[in-house]
Amino acid sequence: MTTTHPHDLVIGLDRSDRKADLHFIDTRSGKQWSQTIDTQPESLHQWLADLRQQYPQAKVALCVEQPAVALLAFLEAYGWITLYAINPATLFNYRLSFVTSRAKDDTMDAYYLADLLLTHHHKLPVWTPEDSQTRALQLLVLHRRNVVDERTALTNCLQGLLKQYFPQALALCSEDLWRPLATDFLLKWPTLQKVQKARTSSLIQFYHLHGSRSQSLLDKRLDLIGKAVALTDEPALLETYSLRVELLCRQLQQVVRTIKKFDQQIAEAFAEHPDQSIYAHLPGAGPTFAPRLLAALGTNRDRFPKAKNLQCYSGVAPVTKQSGKKNHVHRRYLCTKFLRQTFHEYAKESILHSRWAAAFYLQQRIKGASHNIAVRALAYKWQRIIWKCWQDHQPYRDEQYEQVLKKRKSPIVSLFHEIQVGKSPWKNRENKT
Repeated sequence: MTTTHPHDLVIGLDRSDRKADLHFIDTRSGKQWSQTIDTQPESLHQWLADLRQQYPQAKVALCVEQPAVALLAFLEAYGWITLYAINPATLFNYRLSFVTSRAKDDTMDAYYLADLLLTHHHKLPVWTPEDSQTRALQLLVLHRRNVVDERTALTNCLQGLLKQYFPQALALCSEDLWRPLATDFLLKWPTLQKVQKARTSSLIQFYHLHGSRSQSLLDKRLDLIGKAVALTDEPALLETYSLRVELLCRQLQQVVRTIKKFDQQIAEAFAEHPDQSIYAHLPGAGPTFAPRLLAALGTNRDRFPKAKNLQCYSGVAPVTKQSGKKNHVHRRYLCTKFLRQTFHEYAKESILHSRWAAAFYLQQRIKGASHNIAVRALAYKWQRIIWKCWQDHQPYRDEQYEQVLKKRKSPIVSLFHEIQVGKSPWKNRENKT
């Protein structure tokens, strides 16, 4: 047993809903033992108090598997514990090295977490929490994205129901069924029969009040209502489907209100953040992507000492598999999906706002890359730029970067004359051709 370990006591913690399995290794004596405790905050606090009383001067390290946001936040309050939060794939592969049958249980997972920390502590990063402002922004943008996903799921469900008994509603409402025009329309007229009984003046007034004032579109909708044939007249079917549609519309209205509240809180948190100026001038970032990019990088500059660390961690950097004469490159699968989406979606948006970004995207497409590969390559380039601004605490300037490209005689400069800001460069090129 090693005696040069930087910690006196190593703990592996595997947490489930009702219990936490613990495995302890005393690095000085080699003694090992296991324990199971309740996961209630009171039980965890009492266990930590007893542990500190038993080892008042010991250097304690604890290893836990991600995701464990609430547990890590709880343990951060105990400054005498050094935390290590590892990727689930790391624990899986470490366990697989000894248990090829893939059998597992919580007690053994706690042991493998402790053993991993004991033998490979120098290769595992110490968990460093973000400051309160940054953590609040990170949670806000993450929960907002989850709520948007819930809106999408509810919209798809509503669309499926309408196709079964009232397909004309898809043309009578806006394309996005979560918008107020669609939900208010369906709450007022949940069936075709009720729409056809409504007065024309009421329909016109409804569309005008909801911002739909195109006369051609209004005439088309009124003509559809007059000529439409109901898919069914069965009262039982219409009543039951109408109840489901009403529920979904109410849920969508509440979700939309919640998203607006998230947008407001995100804007306030971003405006007050000390790193706000770094991201405020990124082309196309706006109120949506600027806070997400700030949340992606955080404020701990030691977390990503090189741009490559960020590119790999976010999943934007490709993976190379080389064995003998074989060499295969593919996109990275094991990463935080929301983080990868943030950079990919921002790169896509920047094409419409930055001339050099559009030229780089066009260059990739000319070389034969697909849309997604070209956007991913642009995201890879953006990450180096944003990382440099982040490390230097300097805001990004588009004109300054273009001057650097011209000075270096970058090949994408020759494509600047084909770029029209606000338009897709590839579609614009195809139309000219």
